[in-house]
Amino acid sequence: MIRLALVSLLALAAPAFAQEDLKIDQTKIYVSDATACGMIEDKGIEAFMDLDFLALDFSKGIQSMEFQCNFFDVKSREGSTHLFIDAICELPGEIYPDILAVTPYSETEIQVASSADIMWAMNYKPDDAESADAMVPSGTTIYTRCDNLSEITVD
Repeated sequence: MIRLALVSLLALAAPAFAQEDLKIDQTKIYVSDATACGMIEDKGIEAFMDLDFLALDFSKGIQSMEFQCNFFDVKSREGSTHLFIDAICELPGEIYPDILAVTPYSETEIQVASSADIMWAMNYKPDDAESADAMVPSGTTIYTRCDNLSEITVD
């Protein structure tokens, strides 16, 4: 009986160990649209003119044509794959503080949850058709790592 309980506990813990193997490479640039990786490689900063996407660089923050989020503190904890980020974000005519939670989503993707975006999403009530299509929780964005762009800056 005790062996069965131990085996059951180990089986439940196995998926958690597999998730811990995923790492966030903070030296790379991540984009909200995977197509942007090739466009940045070909056009540099001009890629923002042709495609609406967000670019995340852990040393600087998140940027797009009319939005930026400057990172002030990127925190990690030993034994955790999650990151906690303090940021100040700006839209034309607006500035606000934000807190971001970042976690691996796959081998090449990260999920970024914004406290400000989550609050805005709570106030916005999409109809059932829109919410049924959502693949990630409201207020979160999936970013794809651009492995060949670590030397290109996005600002």
